[in-house]
Amino acid sequence: MRRDPVSVLGRILPLAAAVGRGVRTLGLVGVAGMVAIALVVLVRWTPGDGEDWAGFVVLCVVLAVPAAVLLAFSVVLREVVELPDKLRSYPGTTREHVAEFRAIAEDAHRRERPAWRRLPGSTWRLATLVRSARDLLAPHAPLLPLFSVPFLLATLFSALLVPIVVVAALVVLLVAAAA
Repeated sequence: MRRDPVSVLGRILPLAAAVGRGVRTLGLVGVAGMVAIALVVLVRWTPGDGEDWAGFVVLCVVLAVPAAVLLAFSVVLREVVELPDKLRSYPGTTREHVAEFRAIAEDAHRRERPAWRRLPGSTWRLATLVRSARDLLAPHAPLLPLFSVPFLLATLFSALLVPIVVVAALVVLLVAAAA
């Protein structure tokens, strides 16, 4: 039983957009929990010496990693949702790049200015064009994390850790308010 790829994609994209919004929200809640814990630790139990500050920095990094992974996953899902629009715009973008390459080549062959004066501008235009051509040359690159088992496991683990960080932030806030 073969399915039409367009119909499958039509069902996947709204799901990817919804999951992406949910994951982004969970990631932002995780960042808020991390910031709350860091502020309470900083205000109530201000680190004194260098070792205490190093411990504080390690605590902040450990608390920020799950939220960062979730935010990275939401970016990947946003790339999935934007992929059809990128694919539709390929012919126009390709024509623009060809026209720009042609203009750079014509500028290089003109003798109006000396070569040493043309080189910086042509190099800059070519570098800009190469950076913008990255999406044309590797349209699937932003989607590769979806096929990485370690990244998907880290995302799942982070989705389980963020609620724990939020509960810990609430406990720390309650303890700090009671003290």
